[in-house]
Amino acid sequence: MGEQRHGVWWTPDAPTVRVPGTLTTVDGGWQLDLIGTLLADWGGDTGLRLVPPTTIWGSCLGTSYTLQHCYLDDVTGVDPDVAESADDQWVMNWSVGSLVRGGHVTEATPFSAASFEITGLPAWWPLSGLRGPKVRAGTYTAPDDLSVPVGGGTITIGVREERHLGRRGKSLRERVVAMVDRPSGLTLDAIDKEVTGPLRALVAIGVDEPVSVLNLRVFPEGFPDGGARPQFLDVDPRDGEEPKALPSHAAAPLPLAPDVEDLPSFLPAWLEVARRCSVPLDAVEPRSSSSGSLQLQLLDVVNAAETLHRSLHPEPTEYPFAERVREVLKQSTTITFNSAERRTVRDAVKFTEVSLEQRLLTLAEDLGPEVCTWLFHDAIRPWAFVTARIRNALAHGFTTSDRVQEDPGALACALHLTEAVITLRLLIEAGLPSDASLVARLERHPGMRSLSRQTVADWPALAHRINPQQWPALEQESASPAESES
Repeated sequence: MGEQRHGVWWTPDAPTVRVPGTLTTVDGGWQLDLIGTLLADWGGDTGLRLVPPTTIWGSCLGTSYTLQHCYLDDVTGVDPDVAESADDQWVMNWSVGSLVRGGHVTEATPFSAASFEITGLPAWWPLSGLRGPKVRAGTYTAPDDLSVPVGGGTITIGVREERHLGRRGKSLRERVVAMVDRPSGLTLDAIDKEVTGPLRALVAIGVDEPVSVLNLRVFPEGFPDGGARPQFLDVDPRDGEEPKALPSHAAAPLPLAPDVEDLPSFLPAWLEVARRCSVPLDAVEPRSSSSGSLQLQLLDVVNAAETLHRSLHPEPTEYPFAERVREVLKQSTTITFNSAERRTVRDAVKFTEVSLEQRLLTLAEDLGPEVCTWLFHDAIRPWAFVTARIRNALAHGFTTSDRVQEDPGALACALHLTEAVITLRLLIEAGLPSDASLVARLERHPGMRSLSRQTVADWPALAHRINPQQWPALEQESASPAESES
Protein backbone atom coordinates (compact mmCIF):
# COMPACT_ATOMS: atom_id res chain seq x y z
CA MET A 1 0.00 0.00 0.00
CA GLY A 2 1.23 3.50 -0.84
CA GLU A 3 1.71 6.44 1.45
CA GLN A 4 -1.41 7.48 3.35
CA ARG A 5 -2.74 10.83 4.55
CA HIS A 6 -5.51 10.90 7.13
CA GLY A 7 -7.82 13.88 7.45
CA VAL A 8 -11.28 15.30 6.95
CA TRP A 9 -12.87 15.93 3.57
CA TRP A 10 -15.75 17.96 2.18
CA THR A 11 -17.10 19.45 -1.04
CA PRO A 12 -16.89 23.22 -1.79
CA ASP A 13 -20.67 23.56 -2.05
CA ALA A 14 -21.28 21.87 1.33
CA PRO A 15 -18.39 22.92 3.62
CA THR A 16 -20.21 21.94 6.81
CA VAL A 17 -20.57 18.28 5.83
CA ARG A 18 -17.16 16.87 6.68
CA VAL A 19 -16.26 13.20 6.85
CA PRO A 20 -13.05 11.42 7.85
CA GLY A 21 -11.06 9.57 5.26
CA THR A 22 -7.70 8.42 3.98
CA LEU A 23 -5.90 9.54 0.83
CA THR A 24 -3.65 6.79 -0.52
CA THR A 25 -1.15 6.81 -3.36
CA VAL A 26 -1.84 4.06 -5.90
CA ASP A 27 -0.41 3.18 -9.29
CA GLY A 28 -1.06 6.08 -11.60
CA GLY A 29 -2.65 8.42 -9.04
CA TRP A 30 -4.55 8.54 -5.76
CA GLN A 31 -7.53 6.96 -4.10
CA LEU A 32 -9.72 8.51 -1.41
CA ASP A 33 -11.56 6.23 1.03
CA LEU A 34 -14.21 7.95 3.15
CA ILE A 35 -16.09 6.73 6.20
CA GLY A 36 -19.38 8.48 5.55
CA THR A 37 -21.08 10.10 2.59
CA LEU A 38 -20.26 13.39 0.92
CA LEU A 39 -23.06 13.62 -1.61
CA ALA A 40 -26.69 13.94 -0.68
CA ASP A 41 -27.90 12.35 -3.95
CA TRP A 42 -25.69 9.35 -4.71
CA GLY A 43 -28.21 6.53 -4.99
CA GLY A 44 -28.30 5.17 -1.47
CA ASP A 45 -29.05 1.50 -0.98
CA THR A 46 -30.99 1.39 -4.26
CA GLY A 47 -27.73 1.16 -6.15
CA LEU A 48 -24.77 3.26 -7.20
CA ARG A 49 -25.73 6.00 -9.63
CA LEU A 50 -23.26 7.68 -11.96
CA VAL A 51 -22.28 11.01 -10.43
CA PRO A 52 -20.45 13.84 -12.21
CA PRO A 53 -16.75 14.43 -11.59
CA THR A 54 -16.44 16.14 -8.24
CA THR A 55 -13.99 18.50 -6.55
CA ILE A 56 -13.19 17.55 -2.96
CA TRP A 57 -11.38 19.68 -0.40
CA GLY A 58 -9.57 18.34 2.62
CA SER A 59 -7.20 19.01 5.48
CA CYS A 60 -4.52 16.60 6.68
CA LEU A 61 -2.42 17.61 9.69
CA GLY A 62 -2.87 21.29 8.91
CA THR A 63 -2.10 20.96 5.17
CA SER A 64 -4.86 21.88 2.72
CA TYR A 65 -5.60 19.57 -0.20
CA THR A 66 -7.71 19.90 -3.34
CA LEU A 67 -8.74 16.76 -5.21
CA GLN A 68 -10.05 17.42 -8.70
CA HIS A 69 -11.81 15.19 -11.24
CA CYS A 70 -12.84 12.69 -8.55
CA TYR A 71 -15.05 9.81 -9.68
CA LEU A 72 -17.12 7.70 -7.32
CA ASP A 73 -15.98 4.10 -7.72
CA ASP A 74 -17.91 2.24 -5.07
CA VAL A 75 -20.19 2.61 -2.06
CA THR A 76 -20.58 -0.08 0.60
CA GLY A 77 -22.48 -0.12 3.86
CA VAL A 78 -24.56 -2.08 6.29
CA ASP A 79 -28.14 -3.12 5.70
CA PRO A 80 -30.37 -0.24 6.87
CA ASP A 81 -32.94 -2.82 8.09
CA VAL A 82 -30.38 -4.11 10.61
CA ALA A 83 -29.14 -0.77 11.99
CA GLU A 84 -31.51 1.95 13.11
CA SER A 85 -29.31 4.64 11.54
CA ALA A 86 -26.67 3.61 9.07
CA ASP A 87 -25.89 7.01 7.61
CA ASP A 88 -22.39 7.05 9.11
CA GLN A 89 -21.71 3.39 8.24
CA TRP A 90 -21.37 3.91 4.51
CA VAL A 91 -17.90 3.80 2.94
CA MET A 92 -17.18 5.75 -0.24
CA ASN A 93 -14.24 5.00 -2.55
CA TRP A 94 -13.17 7.72 -4.98
CA SER A 95 -10.55 7.73 -7.73
CA VAL A 96 -8.72 11.05 -7.88
CA GLY A 97 -7.72 12.66 -11.17
CA SER A 98 -5.37 15.36 -9.88
CA LEU A 99 -4.19 16.66 -6.54
CA VAL A 100 -3.19 20.12 -5.35
CA ARG A 101 -1.30 20.44 -2.07
CA GLY A 102 -1.18 23.69 -0.16
CA GLY A 103 -4.54 25.29 -0.83
CA HIS A 104 -8.20 24.98 -1.75
CA VAL A 105 -8.92 25.83 -5.38
CA THR A 106 -11.68 25.25 -7.90
CA GLU A 107 -11.58 24.36 -11.58
CA ALA A 108 -12.03 28.07 -12.40
CA THR A 109 -9.23 29.34 -10.12
CA PRO A 110 -6.73 31.28 -12.28
CA PHE A 111 -2.97 31.16 -11.77
CA SER A 112 -0.57 33.75 -13.10
CA ALA A 113 2.41 31.41 -13.52
CA ALA A 114 3.52 27.79 -13.33
CA SER A 115 6.87 26.03 -13.28
CA PHE A 116 7.52 22.37 -14.06
CA GLU A 117 10.02 19.81 -15.25
CA ILE A 118 9.79 16.99 -17.80
CA THR A 119 11.81 13.84 -17.22
CA GLY A 120 13.20 13.70 -20.76
CA LEU A 121 13.85 17.40 -21.20
CA PRO A 122 17.59 17.31 -20.32
CA ALA A 123 18.20 14.81 -23.14
CA TRP A 124 16.04 16.84 -25.51
CA TRP A 125 17.83 20.05 -24.55
CA PRO A 126 21.38 19.34 -25.79
CA LEU A 127 22.56 22.95 -25.71
CA SER A 128 21.34 23.70 -22.19
CA GLY A 129 24.78 23.34 -20.59
CA LEU A 130 23.82 20.31 -18.53
CA ARG A 131 27.02 18.53 -17.52
CA GLY A 132 25.89 15.74 -15.28
CA PRO A 133 24.42 15.41 -11.79
CA LYS A 134 27.55 16.59 -9.99
CA VAL A 135 30.12 19.13 -11.10
CA ARG A 136 32.43 21.39 -9.19
CA ALA A 137 30.84 24.67 -8.21
CA GLY A 138 32.06 27.67 -10.12
CA THR A 139 33.37 25.76 -13.13
CA TYR A 140 30.71 26.91 -15.59
CA THR A 141 28.02 29.44 -16.28
CA ALA A 142 24.57 28.28 -17.21
CA PRO A 143 23.36 29.49 -20.63
CA ASP A 144 20.76 32.18 -21.03
CA ASP A 145 17.14 31.18 -20.72
CA LEU A 146 15.04 30.79 -23.83
CA SER A 147 11.85 32.88 -23.61
CA VAL A 148 9.15 32.53 -26.24
CA PRO A 149 5.98 34.65 -26.31
CA VAL A 150 2.88 32.49 -26.73
CA GLY A 151 -0.83 33.10 -26.26
CA GLY A 152 -0.64 36.38 -24.37
CA GLY A 153 2.10 35.08 -22.10
CA THR A 154 5.63 33.69 -22.12
CA ILE A 155 7.17 30.22 -21.93
CA THR A 156 10.70 30.14 -20.54
CA ILE A 157 13.02 27.12 -20.61
CA GLY A 158 16.35 27.23 -18.84
CA VAL A 159 18.79 25.67 -16.41
CA ARG A 160 18.45 26.11 -12.67
CA GLU A 161 21.19 25.32 -10.16
CA GLU A 162 20.89 23.35 -6.96
CA ARG A 163 23.89 23.67 -4.67
CA HIS A 164 24.65 21.25 -1.87
CA LEU A 165 27.01 22.25 0.90
CA GLY A 166 28.14 19.39 3.10
CA ARG A 167 30.81 18.75 5.65
CA ARG A 168 33.02 16.85 3.27
CA GLY A 169 32.27 18.39 -0.06
CA LYS A 170 30.26 20.65 -2.24
CA SER A 171 28.27 19.73 -5.29
CA LEU A 172 26.12 21.44 -7.85
CA ARG A 173 23.24 19.94 -9.79
CA GLU A 174 21.46 21.32 -12.81
CA ARG A 175 17.77 21.00 -13.58
CA VAL A 176 16.14 21.96 -16.85
CA VAL A 177 13.01 23.86 -15.82
CA ALA A 178 10.16 25.27 -17.89
CA MET A 179 7.97 28.13 -16.71
CA VAL A 180 4.85 29.72 -18.18
CA ASP A 181 3.36 33.02 -17.16
CA ARG A 182 0.21 34.68 -18.43
CA PRO A 183 -1.14 37.90 -16.90
CA SER A 184 -4.71 36.98 -17.80
CA GLY A 185 -4.41 33.77 -15.78
CA LEU A 186 -4.41 30.05 -16.46
CA THR A 187 -6.57 27.39 -14.85
CA LEU A 188 -5.15 23.97 -14.02
CA ASP A 189 -6.99 22.43 -16.97
CA ALA A 190 -5.65 25.14 -19.29
CA ILE A 191 -2.08 24.56 -18.05
CA ASP A 192 -2.44 20.84 -18.81
CA LYS A 193 -4.10 21.22 -22.23
CA GLU A 194 -2.21 24.26 -23.50
CA VAL A 195 1.27 23.94 -21.97
CA THR A 196 2.42 20.88 -20.05
CA GLY A 197 0.56 18.31 -22.18
CA PRO A 198 1.82 19.52 -25.57
CA LEU A 199 5.39 20.01 -24.27
CA ARG A 200 5.38 16.55 -22.66
CA ALA A 201 4.25 15.03 -25.97
CA LEU A 202 6.92 16.94 -27.89
CA VAL A 203 9.68 15.78 -25.53
CA ALA A 204 8.39 12.19 -25.59
CA ILE A 205 8.45 12.18 -29.40
CA GLY A 206 11.93 13.69 -29.38
CA VAL A 207 13.51 11.16 -27.01
CA ASP A 208 11.24 8.33 -28.28
CA GLU A 209 10.46 7.34 -24.69
CA PRO A 210 7.54 7.86 -22.29
CA VAL A 211 8.14 10.95 -20.15
CA SER A 212 6.25 12.59 -17.31
CA VAL A 213 5.71 16.05 -15.88
CA LEU A 214 6.96 16.52 -12.33
CA ASN A 215 7.50 19.29 -9.78
CA LEU A 216 4.57 21.25 -11.19
CA ARG A 217 4.01 24.36 -9.10
CA VAL A 218 1.41 27.03 -9.71
CA PHE A 219 1.47 30.59 -8.43
CA PRO A 220 -1.80 32.33 -7.59
CA GLU A 221 -2.57 35.62 -9.25
CA GLY A 222 -1.06 38.62 -7.52
CA PHE A 223 1.79 36.82 -5.74
CA PRO A 224 4.29 39.30 -4.24
CA ASP A 225 7.14 40.62 -6.32
CA GLY A 226 10.60 41.60 -5.24
CA GLY A 227 12.43 39.71 -2.53
CA ALA A 228 9.31 38.12 -1.01
CA ARG A 229 9.07 34.39 -1.53
CA PRO A 230 6.02 33.49 -3.62
CA GLN A 231 3.44 31.17 -2.10
CA PHE A 232 3.12 28.34 -4.59
CA LEU A 233 0.90 25.27 -4.69
CA ASP A 234 2.17 21.80 -5.60
CA VAL A 235 0.16 19.98 -8.28
CA ASP A 236 0.32 16.19 -8.40
CA PRO A 237 3.29 16.18 -6.01
CA ARG A 238 5.49 13.11 -6.16
CA ASP A 239 6.41 11.65 -2.80
CA GLY A 240 9.62 9.74 -2.35
CA GLU A 241 12.20 9.26 -5.06
CA GLU A 242 11.85 11.16 -8.33
CA PRO A 243 11.87 9.30 -11.65
CA LYS A 244 15.32 8.61 -12.96
CA ALA A 245 16.58 10.66 -15.87
CA LEU A 246 16.04 9.01 -19.24
CA PRO A 247 19.11 7.65 -21.01
CA SER A 248 19.83 9.36 -24.29
CA HIS A 249 20.07 6.62 -26.92
CA ALA A 250 20.73 9.00 -29.80
CA ALA A 251 23.48 11.53 -30.26
CA ALA A 252 22.42 15.13 -29.86
CA PRO A 253 20.63 16.74 -31.49
CA LEU A 254 17.82 14.21 -31.26
CA PRO A 255 16.38 13.29 -34.69
CA LEU A 256 12.78 14.42 -34.08
CA ALA A 257 13.53 17.35 -31.79
CA PRO A 258 13.50 20.85 -33.32
CA ASP A 259 16.78 22.73 -33.31
CA VAL A 260 17.14 25.14 -30.41
CA GLU A 261 17.58 28.12 -32.72
CA ASP A 262 14.24 27.27 -34.34
CA LEU A 263 12.29 27.07 -31.07
CA PRO A 264 11.11 30.72 -31.02
CA SER A 265 9.02 30.00 -34.12
CA PHE A 266 8.45 26.28 -33.57
CA LEU A 267 7.04 26.30 -30.01
CA PRO A 268 4.09 28.68 -30.63
CA ALA A 269 3.20 26.74 -33.79
CA TRP A 270 3.48 23.41 -31.95
CA LEU A 271 1.19 24.57 -29.14
CA GLU A 272 -1.39 25.65 -31.71
CA VAL A 273 -1.11 22.33 -33.57
CA ALA A 274 -1.50 20.44 -30.28
CA ARG A 275 -4.61 22.46 -29.44
CA ARG A 276 -6.21 21.75 -32.83
CA CYS A 277 -5.09 18.12 -33.07
CA SER A 278 -5.23 16.85 -29.49
CA VAL A 279 -6.70 13.44 -30.41
CA PRO A 280 -4.05 12.51 -33.04
CA LEU A 281 -1.27 13.77 -30.74
CA ASP A 282 -2.58 11.67 -27.86
CA ALA A 283 -2.68 8.63 -30.15
CA VAL A 284 1.02 8.80 -31.09
CA GLU A 285 2.64 10.09 -27.89
CA PRO A 286 4.99 7.35 -26.57
CA ARG A 287 3.37 5.69 -23.55
CA SER A 288 4.60 3.33 -20.85
CA SER A 289 2.39 0.53 -22.15
CA SER A 290 -0.04 -0.06 -24.98
CA SER A 291 -3.50 -1.14 -23.95
CA GLY A 292 -5.77 -3.31 -26.03
CA SER A 293 -5.20 -5.82 -28.79
CA LEU A 294 -3.36 -5.07 -32.01
CA GLN A 295 -6.69 -4.64 -33.77
CA LEU A 296 -7.94 -2.08 -31.24
CA GLN A 297 -4.67 -0.15 -31.38
CA LEU A 298 -4.89 -0.02 -35.18
CA LEU A 299 -8.47 1.23 -35.01
CA ASP A 300 -7.48 4.02 -32.61
CA VAL A 301 -4.51 5.14 -34.68
CA VAL A 302 -6.23 5.07 -38.09
CA ASN A 303 -9.24 6.90 -36.64
CA ALA A 304 -6.80 9.47 -35.26
CA ALA A 305 -5.28 9.83 -38.74
CA GLU A 306 -8.74 10.48 -40.16
CA THR A 307 -9.32 13.09 -37.46
CA LEU A 308 -5.98 14.72 -38.26
CA HIS A 309 -6.86 14.97 -41.94
CA ARG A 310 -10.17 16.63 -41.11
CA SER A 311 -8.36 19.07 -38.79
CA LEU A 312 -5.68 20.08 -41.29
CA HIS A 313 -7.65 19.97 -44.54
CA PRO A 314 -10.94 21.76 -45.19
CA GLU A 315 -13.83 19.49 -46.00
CA PRO A 316 -15.29 19.78 -49.54
CA THR A 317 -18.02 22.35 -50.03
CA GLU A 318 -19.47 20.57 -53.08
CA TYR A 319 -20.21 16.90 -53.62
CA PRO A 320 -20.81 16.32 -57.35
CA PHE A 321 -21.24 12.53 -57.15
CA ALA A 322 -23.68 12.75 -54.23
CA GLU A 323 -25.76 15.32 -56.14
CA ARG A 324 -25.80 13.10 -59.24
CA VAL A 325 -27.06 10.17 -57.14
CA ARG A 326 -29.77 12.37 -55.68
CA GLU A 327 -30.90 13.51 -59.13
CA VAL A 328 -30.99 9.93 -60.41
CA LEU A 329 -33.19 8.92 -57.50
CA LYS A 330 -35.43 11.92 -58.08
CA GLN A 331 -35.93 11.10 -61.75
CA SER A 332 -36.30 7.35 -61.29
CA THR A 333 -39.63 5.96 -62.45
CA THR A 334 -39.13 2.32 -61.51
CA ILE A 335 -38.33 2.91 -57.83
CA THR A 336 -39.84 5.91 -56.09
CA PHE A 337 -38.17 7.67 -53.16
CA ASN A 338 -39.64 10.51 -51.15
CA SER A 339 -37.58 13.61 -50.38
CA ALA A 340 -36.46 12.37 -46.95
CA GLU A 341 -35.22 9.08 -48.43
CA ARG A 342 -33.37 10.85 -51.24
CA ARG A 343 -31.74 13.16 -48.69
CA THR A 344 -30.69 10.16 -46.57
CA VAL A 345 -29.02 8.46 -49.54
CA ARG A 346 -27.37 11.69 -50.66
CA ASP A 347 -25.95 12.35 -47.17
CA ALA A 348 -24.60 8.80 -46.96
CA VAL A 349 -22.85 9.14 -50.32
CA LYS A 350 -21.55 12.58 -49.37
CA PHE A 351 -20.05 11.19 -46.17
CA THR A 352 -18.02 8.59 -48.07
CA GLU A 353 -17.17 10.71 -51.11
CA VAL A 354 -13.81 11.58 -49.51
CA SER A 355 -12.73 8.05 -48.65
CA LEU A 356 -10.45 7.01 -45.82
CA GLU A 357 -7.96 5.81 -48.41
CA GLN A 358 -7.81 9.30 -49.91
CA ARG A 359 -7.34 10.86 -46.48
CA LEU A 360 -4.46 8.53 -45.59
CA LEU A 361 -2.84 9.10 -48.96
CA THR A 362 -3.09 12.88 -48.64
CA LEU A 363 -1.59 12.85 -45.13
CA ALA A 364 1.36 10.75 -46.30
CA GLU A 365 1.96 12.81 -49.45
CA ASP A 366 2.00 15.96 -47.32
CA LEU A 367 5.27 14.69 -45.85
CA GLY A 368 7.01 15.58 -49.11
CA PRO A 369 8.33 13.44 -51.97
CA GLU A 370 11.73 12.75 -50.36
CA VAL A 371 10.22 11.48 -47.12
CA CYS A 372 7.56 9.44 -48.95
CA THR A 373 10.14 7.76 -51.15
CA TRP A 374 12.35 6.98 -48.15
CA LEU A 375 9.53 5.67 -45.95
CA PHE A 376 7.28 3.83 -48.44
CA HIS A 377 9.56 2.95 -51.38
CA ASP A 378 6.90 3.72 -54.02
CA ALA A 379 4.29 1.68 -52.12
CA ILE A 380 2.41 4.63 -50.65
CA ARG A 381 -0.80 4.02 -52.61
CA PRO A 382 -1.14 0.29 -51.81
CA TRP A 383 -0.33 1.11 -48.16
CA ALA A 384 -3.21 3.60 -48.01
CA PHE A 385 -5.53 1.15 -49.78
CA VAL A 386 -4.69 -1.81 -47.52
CA THR A 387 -4.73 0.22 -44.29
CA ALA A 388 -8.14 1.72 -45.10
CA ARG A 389 -9.46 -1.72 -46.02
CA ILE A 390 -8.25 -3.22 -42.72
CA ARG A 391 -9.71 -0.38 -40.64
CA ASN A 392 -13.09 -0.55 -42.38
CA ALA A 393 -13.29 -4.33 -42.04
CA LEU A 394 -12.45 -4.18 -38.32
CA ALA A 395 -14.64 -1.17 -37.57
CA HIS A 396 -17.75 -2.35 -39.41
CA GLY A 397 -17.34 -6.07 -38.83
CA PHE A 398 -17.88 -7.29 -42.39
CA THR A 399 -16.27 -10.52 -43.53
CA THR A 400 -13.73 -10.61 -46.33
CA SER A 401 -12.45 -13.45 -48.45
CA ASP A 402 -8.86 -12.13 -48.37
CA ARG A 403 -8.71 -12.07 -44.51
CA VAL A 404 -6.06 -9.35 -44.62
CA GLN A 405 -7.45 -7.86 -41.41
CA GLU A 406 -6.28 -11.03 -39.63
CA ASP A 407 -2.70 -10.87 -40.98
CA PRO A 408 -0.45 -9.99 -37.98
CA GLY A 409 2.27 -8.55 -40.19
CA ALA A 410 -0.15 -6.30 -42.06
CA LEU A 411 -1.74 -5.15 -38.78
CA ALA A 412 1.58 -4.35 -37.11
CA CYS A 413 3.08 -2.52 -40.10
CA ALA A 414 -0.11 -0.59 -40.81
CA LEU A 415 -0.23 0.48 -37.16
CA HIS A 416 3.35 1.70 -36.93
CA LEU A 417 3.45 3.32 -40.36
CA THR A 418 0.25 5.23 -39.61
CA GLU A 419 1.71 6.34 -36.28
CA ALA A 420 4.82 7.55 -38.11
CA VAL A 421 2.76 9.48 -40.66
CA ILE A 422 0.75 11.22 -37.92
CA THR A 423 3.88 12.06 -35.90
CA LEU A 424 5.79 13.49 -38.84
CA ARG A 425 2.76 15.35 -40.15
CA LEU A 426 2.27 17.07 -36.77
CA LEU A 427 5.95 18.05 -36.56
CA ILE A 428 5.98 19.37 -40.13
CA GLU A 429 2.81 21.36 -39.49
CA ALA A 430 4.63 23.04 -36.59
CA GLY A 431 7.67 23.90 -38.70
CA LEU A 432 9.99 20.89 -38.97
CA PRO A 433 11.46 20.90 -42.51
CA SER A 434 9.97 18.36 -44.93
CA ASP A 435 12.80 17.86 -47.38
CA ALA A 436 16.07 15.98 -47.64
CA SER A 437 17.13 17.34 -44.23
CA LEU A 438 14.22 15.48 -42.64
CA VAL A 439 15.30 12.28 -44.38
CA ALA A 440 18.75 12.74 -42.83
CA ARG A 441 17.10 13.07 -39.42
CA LEU A 442 15.02 9.94 -39.98
CA GLU A 443 18.13 7.96 -40.90
CA ARG A 444 19.36 8.59 -37.35
CA HIS A 445 16.07 7.47 -35.78
CA PRO A 446 16.15 3.69 -35.05
CA GLY A 447 12.38 3.25 -35.12
CA MET A 448 11.83 5.16 -38.37
CA ARG A 449 14.79 3.46 -39.99
CA SER A 450 13.40 0.02 -39.16
CA LEU A 451 10.03 1.00 -40.66
CA SER A 452 11.69 2.12 -43.86
CA ARG A 453 13.48 -1.21 -44.17
CA GLN A 454 10.66 -3.47 -43.00
CA THR A 455 10.01 -6.69 -44.91
CA VAL A 456 7.03 -7.94 -42.90
CA ALA A 457 4.27 -6.43 -45.05
CA ASP A 458 4.42 -6.41 -48.84
CA TRP A 459 1.91 -3.67 -49.61
CA PRO A 460 1.60 -4.29 -53.38
CA ALA A 461 1.06 -8.02 -52.79
CA LEU A 462 -1.52 -7.33 -50.07
CA ALA A 463 -3.37 -4.88 -52.32
CA HIS A 464 -3.43 -7.45 -55.13
CA ARG A 465 -4.68 -10.07 -52.69
CA ILE A 466 -7.60 -7.81 -51.78
CA ASN A 467 -8.51 -6.66 -55.28
CA PRO A 468 -6.61 -8.25 -58.23
CA GLN A 469 -8.62 -6.23 -60.77
CA GLN A 470 -7.67 -2.88 -59.24
CA TRP A 471 -4.01 -3.81 -58.64
CA PRO A 472 -3.09 -6.21 -61.48
CA ALA A 473 0.33 -4.82 -62.31
CA LEU A 474 1.49 -4.77 -58.71
CA GLU A 475 1.51 -8.56 -58.53
CA GLN A 476 4.01 -8.71 -61.39
CA GLU A 477 6.16 -6.00 -59.82
CA SER A 478 6.29 -7.79 -56.48
CA ALA A 479 7.13 -11.10 -58.22
CA SER A 480 9.85 -9.67 -60.47
CA PRO A 481 12.68 -9.70 -57.87
CA ALA A 482 12.14 -13.42 -57.19
CA GLU A 483 12.10 -14.19 -60.90
CA SER A 484 15.30 -12.25 -61.44
CA GLU A 485 17.01 -14.11 -58.57
CA SER A 486 15.99 -17.47 -59.99
